[in-house]
Amino acid sequence: MLIEALHRQSGMPVENLRWLSLTASYRYKSYEIPKANGGLRTIHHPSRALKGIQRWISRFLFRRLPVHSAAAAYVRGVGIRENAAAHAGSNFTLRLDFKDFFPSFSRENIELFLKIRSDEFDLGLSLDDILFTSHIVSRYDKLTIGAPSSPPLTNVMMFDFDEQMAELARTKGLIYTRYADDLFLSSNRSNNLNDLPLLVSEISNAYPYAKLKLNNEKTAFLSKKYKRSVTGLILTTDGKISIGRSKKREIKSLVFDYTKREINDIELERLRGYVSYIKDVDPDFFFALTKKYGSSVIRDLTHKQP
Repeated sequence: MLIEALHRQSGMPVENLRWLSLTASYRYKSYEIPKANGGLRTIHHPSRALKGIQRWISRFLFRRLPVHSAAAAYVRGVGIRENAAAHAGSNFTLRLDFKDFFPSFSRENIELFLKIRSDEFDLGLSLDDILFTSHIVSRYDKLTIGAPSSPPLTNVMMFDFDEQMAELARTKGLIYTRYADDLFLSSNRSNNLNDLPLLVSEISNAYPYAKLKLNNEKTAFLSKKYKRSVTGLILTTDGKISIGRSKKREIKSLVFDYTKREINDIELERLRGYVSYIKDVDPDFFFALTKKYGSSVIRDLTHKQP
């Protein structure tokens, strides 16, 4: 069903589609980008044809499968602000991180998952469809950073994990969200999170659709008494969300330089990105900038010039 539908919509012969699937691992270009906290991250970018098919499969198949309400990444209408807001009213937060998240999902995991979900949701996937899909979205039998299919596929494959975590949170009176490979659990009691790393590790180790491993070096217990950062946003002591004082100072300085025409092209592009970002995640600060520098200045910064 899936291969035939792709053939009809793309016009590509079925034989060509099968060959592309079998040779998918060789159709990537790899490069490195710096991580925010230091080091390098390797990106594997698929060829144009492969990327197009990955996006088509994401729309045709993965969107038909459920994503848990606790998932805040790669979901339309939900993002880092909503993820942080879920924890803003709590006093204590535990942050956990999965190591090598995308490669934790193997081609065998994907095939098992699609077989089970096809039966559950009457998707009508043949074994041929499942094998074709698993090869198209994998690079050397694993998911990879850079393929557009990896984020939506991991979101649907993590549904049962998220449900287990949400149930654990309900029984302990906690708040649970997941933003890609970052897990957040919050409580109003200081001792209510102590046993969570071990419990989450047990759930992760037993999960059938991925070889999930916690990165213990990134485990962090955060308190309302100190700065709590959730997906890059600061949870303030009065229960609000902020981008943080240092980032605000940087943005204010850049806006001031912009009004004085003392800003270079690289700084201007960074400033435009910041202003668009804070409009969504910190509207109070966006309003304060507008009030101080005028709506025309901020409007110019939110509309990229030709």
